[in-house]
Amino acid sequence: MAEERPGVTVVTVTWNSLSYLKGCIEGVRRFSGSAVEMLVVDNHSTDGTSAYLAERSDVRTVRTPFNFGHGLGLDLAFALAETEMVVALDVDAFPVSHDWLSAVLDPLDDGAIISGAYVQRAFIHPSFLAMRRCDYLRLGIPFAPVGVAVAPGDVPHGLFMDVGEALSHMVAVVAGSSALHRIPITADSGDHLVGSMYGDVVYHGFYSTQGDPRLVTATQRAWSEALARYLN
Repeated sequence: MAEERPGVTVVTVTWNSLSYLKGCIEGVRRFSGSAVEMLVVDNHSTDGTSAYLAERSDVRTVRTPFNFGHGLGLDLAFALAETEMVVALDVDAFPVSHDWLSAVLDPLDDGAIISGAYVQRAFIHPSFLAMRRCDYLRLGIPFAPVGVAVAPGDVPHGLFMDVGEALSHMVAVVAGSSALHRIPITADSGDHLVGSMYGDVVYHGFYSTQGDPRLVTATQRAWSEALARYLN
Protein backbone atom coordinates (compact mmCIF):
# COMPACT_ATOMS: atom_id res chain seq x y z
CA MET A 1 0.00 0.00 0.00
CA ALA A 2 1.33 3.41 -1.01
CA GLU A 3 2.32 6.02 1.59
CA GLU A 4 0.14 9.14 1.65
CA ARG A 5 1.17 12.80 1.36
CA PRO A 6 -0.65 16.09 0.75
CA GLY A 7 -1.89 16.69 -2.75
CA VAL A 8 -4.38 15.59 -5.38
CA THR A 9 -4.30 12.63 -7.75
CA VAL A 10 -6.72 12.32 -10.66
CA VAL A 11 -7.33 8.69 -11.59
CA THR A 12 -8.99 7.07 -14.57
CA VAL A 13 -9.45 3.50 -15.78
CA THR A 14 -9.24 2.72 -19.48
CA TRP A 15 -9.64 -0.23 -21.81
CA ASN A 16 -9.19 0.22 -25.55
CA SER A 17 -10.41 3.83 -25.38
CA LEU A 18 -7.34 5.71 -26.56
CA SER A 19 -9.16 8.55 -28.32
CA TYR A 20 -11.15 9.29 -25.16
CA LEU A 21 -8.11 8.89 -22.91
CA LYS A 22 -6.24 11.56 -24.86
CA GLY A 23 -9.08 14.02 -24.33
CA CYS A 24 -9.38 13.15 -20.65
CA ILE A 25 -5.68 13.73 -20.01
CA GLU A 26 -5.61 16.92 -22.08
CA GLY A 27 -8.56 18.32 -20.14
CA VAL A 28 -7.03 17.50 -16.77
CA ARG A 29 -3.73 19.07 -17.74
CA ARG A 30 -5.33 22.20 -19.18
CA PHE A 31 -7.64 22.94 -16.27
CA SER A 32 -5.54 21.79 -13.29
CA GLY A 33 -2.47 23.12 -11.55
CA SER A 34 0.91 21.62 -12.38
CA ALA A 35 1.12 19.94 -8.97
CA VAL A 36 -1.91 17.74 -9.65
CA GLU A 37 -0.85 14.15 -10.31
CA MET A 38 -2.51 11.75 -12.71
CA LEU A 39 -2.70 7.96 -12.49
CA VAL A 40 -4.10 5.81 -15.32
CA VAL A 41 -5.02 2.16 -14.82
CA ASP A 42 -4.75 0.54 -18.25
CA ASN A 43 -6.87 -2.61 -18.23
CA HIS A 44 -4.59 -4.38 -20.74
CA SER A 45 -5.59 -2.29 -23.75
CA THR A 46 -4.50 -3.41 -27.22
CA ASP A 47 -5.23 -0.21 -29.16
CA GLY A 48 -1.94 1.65 -28.70
CA THR A 49 -2.75 2.98 -25.24
CA SER A 50 0.39 1.48 -23.71
CA ALA A 51 2.67 3.17 -26.24
CA TYR A 52 0.89 6.51 -25.84
CA LEU A 53 1.15 6.42 -22.04
CA ALA A 54 4.82 5.45 -22.22
CA GLU A 55 5.45 8.83 -23.85
CA ARG A 56 3.59 10.77 -21.15
CA SER A 57 6.12 11.55 -18.44
CA ASP A 58 3.43 13.53 -16.61
CA VAL A 59 1.16 10.49 -16.18
CA ARG A 60 1.79 7.54 -13.91
CA THR A 61 0.56 4.28 -15.44
CA VAL A 62 -0.39 0.88 -14.06
CA ARG A 63 -1.02 -1.80 -16.70
CA THR A 64 -2.98 -4.84 -15.56
CA PRO A 65 -2.31 -8.39 -16.86
CA PHE A 66 -5.93 -8.63 -18.04
CA ASN A 67 -9.09 -6.51 -18.01
CA PHE A 68 -9.99 -6.14 -14.32
CA GLY A 69 -13.13 -4.15 -15.09
CA HIS A 70 -13.94 -0.56 -14.17
CA GLY A 71 -14.75 -1.05 -10.49
CA LEU A 72 -11.71 -3.11 -9.59
CA GLY A 73 -9.58 -0.75 -11.67
CA LEU A 74 -10.75 2.14 -9.48
CA ASP A 75 -9.99 0.11 -6.36
CA LEU A 76 -6.45 -0.41 -7.64
CA ALA A 77 -6.08 3.30 -8.46
CA PHE A 78 -7.24 4.48 -5.03
CA ALA A 79 -4.95 1.98 -3.32
CA LEU A 80 -1.92 3.06 -5.35
CA ALA A 81 -2.53 6.82 -5.24
CA GLU A 82 -0.03 8.56 -2.98
CA THR A 83 -1.92 11.76 -2.17
CA GLU A 84 -4.47 12.76 0.44
CA MET A 85 -7.18 13.55 -2.12
CA VAL A 86 -8.18 11.31 -5.02
CA VAL A 87 -10.48 12.38 -7.86
CA ALA A 88 -11.90 9.77 -10.23
CA LEU A 89 -12.87 10.58 -13.82
CA ASP A 90 -14.31 8.25 -16.42
CA VAL A 91 -12.10 7.96 -19.48
CA ASP A 92 -14.89 9.63 -21.49
CA ALA A 93 -15.00 12.66 -19.20
CA PHE A 94 -12.84 15.76 -18.98
CA PRO A 95 -12.79 19.11 -17.11
CA VAL A 96 -14.01 22.23 -18.89
CA SER A 97 -13.33 24.81 -16.17
CA HIS A 98 -10.49 25.83 -13.88
CA ASP A 99 -13.03 25.54 -11.04
CA TRP A 100 -13.54 21.82 -11.51
CA LEU A 101 -11.33 20.63 -8.66
CA SER A 102 -12.65 23.14 -6.13
CA ALA A 103 -16.20 22.13 -7.08
CA VAL A 104 -15.56 18.54 -6.04
CA LEU A 105 -12.92 18.95 -3.30
CA ASP A 106 -14.27 21.91 -1.29
CA PRO A 107 -17.29 19.86 -0.12
CA LEU A 108 -14.88 17.36 1.46
CA ASP A 109 -13.50 20.20 3.60
CA ASP A 110 -17.08 21.04 4.58
CA GLY A 111 -17.81 17.55 5.93
CA ALA A 112 -18.75 15.42 2.92
CA ILE A 113 -17.15 11.98 2.63
CA ILE A 114 -17.89 11.50 -1.07
CA SER A 115 -18.41 14.33 -3.53
CA GLY A 116 -19.23 14.20 -7.20
CA ALA A 117 -21.71 13.58 -10.00
CA TYR A 118 -25.34 12.79 -9.30
CA VAL A 119 -27.00 10.83 -12.11
CA GLN A 120 -29.57 8.46 -10.60
CA ARG A 121 -30.45 6.34 -7.53
CA ALA A 122 -28.94 8.87 -5.12
CA PHE A 123 -25.35 7.63 -5.33
CA ILE A 124 -22.27 9.55 -6.41
CA HIS A 125 -21.35 8.41 -9.90
CA PRO A 126 -17.63 7.58 -10.27
CA SER A 127 -17.49 9.29 -13.66
CA PHE A 128 -16.64 12.34 -11.50
CA LEU A 129 -16.03 11.56 -7.84
CA ALA A 130 -13.70 12.68 -5.06
CA MET A 131 -12.76 11.18 -1.70
CA ARG A 132 -10.01 11.41 0.82
CA ARG A 133 -7.91 8.34 0.28
CA CYS A 134 -7.90 7.60 4.01
CA ASP A 135 -11.74 7.51 4.03
CA TYR A 136 -11.78 5.07 1.13
CA LEU A 137 -9.32 2.79 2.92
CA ARG A 138 -11.06 3.16 6.29
CA LEU A 139 -14.45 2.19 4.90
CA GLY A 140 -13.06 -0.90 3.17
CA ILE A 141 -15.89 -0.98 0.61
CA PRO A 142 -14.82 -1.59 -3.01
CA PHE A 143 -15.99 0.25 -6.08
CA ALA A 144 -16.79 -3.09 -7.72
CA PRO A 145 -20.46 -3.59 -8.70
CA VAL A 146 -22.71 -5.94 -6.76
CA GLY A 147 -24.67 -8.56 -8.70
CA VAL A 148 -25.22 -8.68 -12.45
CA ALA A 149 -26.75 -5.91 -14.52
CA VAL A 150 -29.61 -6.71 -16.90
CA ALA A 151 -30.83 -4.94 -20.00
CA PRO A 152 -33.60 -2.34 -19.55
CA GLY A 153 -36.96 -4.08 -19.27
CA ASP A 154 -35.49 -7.50 -18.42
CA VAL A 155 -36.34 -9.30 -15.19
CA PRO A 156 -33.59 -8.64 -12.59
CA HIS A 157 -31.60 -11.55 -11.21
CA GLY A 158 -31.28 -10.52 -7.58
CA LEU A 159 -29.74 -7.34 -6.24
CA PHE A 160 -27.64 -5.16 -8.54
CA MET A 161 -25.65 -2.10 -7.52
CA ASP A 162 -23.56 -0.25 -10.09
CA VAL A 163 -19.87 0.66 -9.86
CA GLY A 164 -19.46 2.78 -6.73
CA GLU A 165 -23.10 2.46 -5.68
CA ALA A 166 -22.47 0.20 -2.67
CA LEU A 167 -19.77 2.58 -1.45
CA SER A 168 -22.12 5.59 -1.52
CA HIS A 169 -24.91 3.55 0.05
CA MET A 170 -22.81 2.53 3.04
CA VAL A 171 -21.53 6.07 3.55
CA ALA A 172 -25.14 7.28 3.69
CA VAL A 173 -26.05 4.50 6.14
CA VAL A 174 -23.10 5.22 8.43
CA ALA A 175 -22.85 9.02 8.18
CA GLY A 176 -26.18 10.15 6.74
CA SER A 177 -27.10 11.37 3.28
CA SER A 178 -25.46 14.74 3.96
CA ALA A 179 -22.10 12.95 3.72
CA LEU A 180 -22.77 12.66 -0.02
CA HIS A 181 -22.31 15.94 -1.88
CA ARG A 182 -24.12 15.75 -5.22
CA ILE A 183 -23.06 17.74 -8.28
CA PRO A 184 -26.05 17.67 -10.63
CA ILE A 185 -26.22 17.37 -14.39
CA THR A 186 -26.62 20.94 -15.60
CA ALA A 187 -26.88 20.22 -19.34
CA ASP A 188 -27.05 17.32 -21.78
CA SER A 189 -27.74 16.67 -25.42
CA GLY A 190 -31.27 15.50 -24.67
CA ASP A 191 -30.49 11.98 -25.87
CA HIS A 192 -30.26 9.60 -22.87
CA LEU A 193 -27.64 11.74 -21.03
CA VAL A 194 -25.24 11.73 -23.98
CA GLY A 195 -23.02 14.78 -23.67
CA SER A 196 -23.80 15.52 -20.03
CA MET A 197 -22.26 18.38 -18.09
CA TYR A 198 -21.75 18.10 -14.33
CA GLY A 199 -22.10 21.42 -12.54
CA ASP A 200 -20.79 23.24 -15.62
CA VAL A 201 -17.26 22.00 -14.74
CA VAL A 202 -16.91 18.45 -16.18
CA TYR A 203 -18.14 17.01 -19.48
CA HIS A 204 -19.08 13.32 -19.63
CA GLY A 205 -19.82 11.34 -22.75
CA PHE A 206 -21.81 8.35 -21.45
CA TYR A 207 -22.22 5.27 -23.68
CA SER A 208 -18.90 5.88 -25.39
CA THR A 209 -17.98 2.21 -25.70
CA GLN A 210 -21.09 0.23 -24.74
CA GLY A 211 -24.87 0.15 -24.99
CA ASP A 212 -27.20 0.81 -27.89
CA PRO A 213 -25.05 1.39 -31.03
CA ARG A 214 -27.11 4.51 -31.77
CA LEU A 215 -26.10 5.97 -28.41
CA VAL A 216 -22.46 5.04 -28.98
CA THR A 217 -22.57 6.89 -32.30
CA ALA A 218 -24.28 9.89 -30.72
CA THR A 219 -21.68 9.96 -27.93
CA GLN A 220 -18.79 9.86 -30.38
CA ARG A 221 -20.26 12.74 -32.34
CA ALA A 222 -20.95 14.78 -29.20
CA TRP A 223 -17.44 14.01 -27.87
CA SER A 224 -15.81 15.39 -31.01
CA GLU A 225 -17.93 18.55 -30.75
CA ALA A 226 -17.03 18.95 -27.05
CA LEU A 227 -13.32 18.57 -27.74
CA ALA A 228 -13.49 21.23 -30.41
CA ARG A 229 -15.42 23.57 -28.12
CA TYR A 230 -13.43 23.22 -24.91
CA LEU A 231 -9.94 21.95 -25.76
CA ASN A 232 -9.08 23.20 -29.24
